[in-house]
Amino acid sequence: MSTISPDNLSISPRLLYQEAQKRDIKCKIFDKYTLLMKKEAQQWYVRGSRTSWQSSVGKSLADYKHLTKIVLNHFHIPTANFVVVRNIREIKKVNSLKFPLVGKPTVGNHGDDVVVGIKNITEAEKYATRLFEHGLKKEDEFVLFEEQLRGKEYRILCIDYKFVAASYRKAAFVTGDGKKTIEQLIDEKNSHPWRSKKHLSPLTSIEIDDLVNSYLEEQGYELTSILNKGKEVGLRKTGNLSTGGEAWNVTNEVCEKNKKLFEKIATACDLNTVGIDVICNDLSQPITSQPHAGVIEVNVSPGLRMHHYPLQGEPIDAAGKILDMVEKKL
Repeated sequence: MSTISPDNLSISPRLLYQEAQKRDIKCKIFDKYTLLMKKEAQQWYVRGSRTSWQSSVGKSLADYKHLTKIVLNHFHIPTANFVVVRNIREIKKVNSLKFPLVGKPTVGNHGDDVVVGIKNITEAEKYATRLFEHGLKKEDEFVLFEEQLRGKEYRILCIDYKFVAASYRKAAFVTGDGKKTIEQLIDEKNSHPWRSKKHLSPLTSIEIDDLVNSYLEEQGYELTSILNKGKEVGLRKTGNLSTGGEAWNVTNEVCEKNKKLFEKIATACDLNTVGIDVICNDLSQPITSQPHAGVIEVNVSPGLRMHHYPLQGEPIDAAGKILDMVEKKL
């Protein structure tokens, strides 16, 4: 007998569970990420937002970020130039790229250990050394450096290889009122009923850590600084919801050429449910015509909460569209 209640499911499987209840689909909860669903004589698993019909090969492509980029290059899909550093002796490889760079583990999610704005080889070596000594978790996990793309950060959702939604992911930030310190503004933002720790709620609390402090210092601020009314200050350089970012629905802004490009990516990566992270200036214009724009990575089990709970724009029933796809296969 499962001891996990539906309320304690992680948010993507919880959204799928709630949608299943509307369709008279029976659910067995195994842990906070995993469900067994059954309708009539058919049954299937849900893990996060993945279903039993997700390709295991596609998952392998997405799990290794450098492999994803090799596939994207093969299909002539714009992505940043990159190198993989397998040990610290290979750090000179980064000199083949144009700084500033982004550093990340080749395996990982939720933006963990991702650093944006590496200015030179000294900073790159320091970052790689830290990961090799303390950060990497698998024998076949290495450090990826890529040239920094420019523009806004978006998450694209494709289901059944078709474009479904686009969200502008705004990195964690605060806006001054002329009275409160930055730390007080963070506390105030964390009091929003949608925010809590981990991934059980529509938004994640903003955690004050070394990355937040260093980014504030880079901008000339500290936690005790009082911002002028209306002054916006960023707290992180990446827009992950798991690090306190927020999402705005921009689905209606996406031009047809970009929709086709995103569907091509889903097919190329063999993923019938995929989150595509993109940086560009404007989704209403083809990404292929925008300099310094491209795909950052793809996600095999994309979070659904940003589409169901945008802070601006109308929600999109991503969970419903996933179960639509499943029921077509029954």
